[in-house]
Amino acid sequence: MSDWKKAYSEILSSHVGMYKEARGNLELRNEIPAEVKGKKILEHEPLHFVELPHNLRVAIWMEWLSQLDPEDWCKVNKEDAGEGENAREEKARPTKTGDYKKAFTAFTAAQWVFKEEMDSYDRERRDTKDHKTIGQRTRIVQQWWESLSDDRKAEAGRAAEKWNKLGAPKETHDS
Repeated sequence: MSDWKKAYSEILSSHVGMYKEARGNLELRNEIPAEVKGKKILEHEPLHFVELPHNLRVAIWMEWLSQLDPEDWCKVNKEDAGEGENAREEKARPTKTGDYKKAFTAFTAAQWVFKEEMDSYDRERRDTKDHKTIGQRTRIVQQWWESLSDDRKAEAGRAAEKWNKLGAPKETHDS
């Protein structure tokens, strides 16, 4: 075991334990990976806090992931590992002015925020290489929307409200 693994093994084990105990508490389960992945890993010992180099943070993150159950590891990766709702929404926010011509609904915002998930759902249910099946995509996307959890739909609704309120980013407006 390398020196950094020894130094952080207790902290990593405690975070794995906290993550496993937080089943059912979505907010806490999103905070713990963010803490491990981010710069906050040593805030539990404020006198010894040191900002870690990026490579070491990545190594700590990978070590922490390796200690999780495979089921939990998949969930952490699926939730974009350490990025909560706000970061996911910011990353997905449309940047072209034309995208803001019509007001966003929860359904349309979900297609931006959860694009990878929606696309994989589509790929599983139709032959994407056959151009004749493109007409099925609308039905499949609607099925995907109906299968989303209420939490995800609420997140998409909040993103839609925020995007409608803020409008297109300033750098996209014509001067």
